[in-house]
Amino acid sequence: MHVPPITAASGGGYIDDAVDALATTNVYVSTEVGDAAALTAQLDQQIGDASIGVAVFSDNASFEASGPEIVAELASQTGYDTIIVAVGDDLSAGSRVLDTGEAMRIANEAEQSAGSVDDALTQTVQEVVSTSGSPAGDEAGPTGVDGGVIVGLALTVAVLVGAGIAVARVVRSRGRRGNLDQGVPDGVSAQIETLKRLSGEYAAVGASGNQVAAQTAQEIAVLADNATELFARLDRRNVDDQHSIAEVEYDDKLRKLTAALNRDYLLDILTHPHLWDDPDDRVREVLHGLHGVSAELLENIKQVNARRGLHFQVSLDGLIGGRKELQDWDRAFNDAADEGGAGTSPSA
Repeated sequence: MHVPPITAASGGGYIDDAVDALATTNVYVSTEVGDAAALTAQLDQQIGDASIGVAVFSDNASFEASGPEIVAELASQTGYDTIIVAVGDDLSAGSRVLDTGEAMRIANEAEQSAGSVDDALTQTVQEVVSTSGSPAGDEAGPTGVDGGVIVGLALTVAVLVGAGIAVARVVRSRGRRGNLDQGVPDGVSAQIETLKRLSGEYAAVGASGNQVAAQTAQEIAVLADNATELFARLDRRNVDDQHSIAEVEYDDKLRKLTAALNRDYLLDILTHPHLWDDPDDRVREVLHGLHGVSAELLENIKQVNARRGLHFQVSLDGLIGGRKELQDWDRAFNDAADEGGAGTSPSA
């Protein structure tokens, strides 16, 4: 493959620069990244003729978009089967030719064994090539997609990009994981763990062809990751007053979201809509709340990065107050939290 020289940023933005570069080469490494030329050559050698696009940015790209958002953009504007993105030392990945969750699993395993983001990227590429059966290195041959290949749940890039949902969960680097966990308050941490569990349950339903469940699984995963990231960044900047405000705000909001997303409410509506009255309205209400909190979290992270005060504009009171079932489940969660136990939602 002919690899044209990668020039400096064109001024059109980080994503635009990556899209332009990936139109003619599999690897784009921002000139802001150290040893960009060496990393480009290393990754390109590992990819060979495989249908994999890799974009590597400095932390500055996070001001334009998150890793998952960049994956979605690149997937929609390039023709690669798999997209791998690094923003600083944060990795994101999405694939339409691997089984459900496979790209995320590969990146996680690479993270556990790699000592740097460069090594993690290389290992991720190698494993994707091996798992997908694509030709690697100097091996020649056409790259295609078997019509019988399983397109995994929310990692099915074509489906999710069309729905406007992020296509991959952020995979944090090994070196920062300990710091990420330290700043999360216990109450918020418990809700994040619940959201991660719910993401897996929605993913299982999505694997059977339920696109709304698949899309919701991915957004829940991204939301949980961004909630962790927000408190980690607040902790690193030693802004105790903002940290306390965010704790109160998101302990309440995430608790209400987990109640609405619980397997006995939204997930049951998605799998058994005929058993509920106004199922479309109910789904719309919960997803509107999920989208709102997800967008607010991302804005809060940007506010922390810019060293501005946090602003909260999303309210879930209407979500909980509008349905008696959700009021009951929210009360059950609150009671369980007061008792130090895990809440169980009553059945519909």
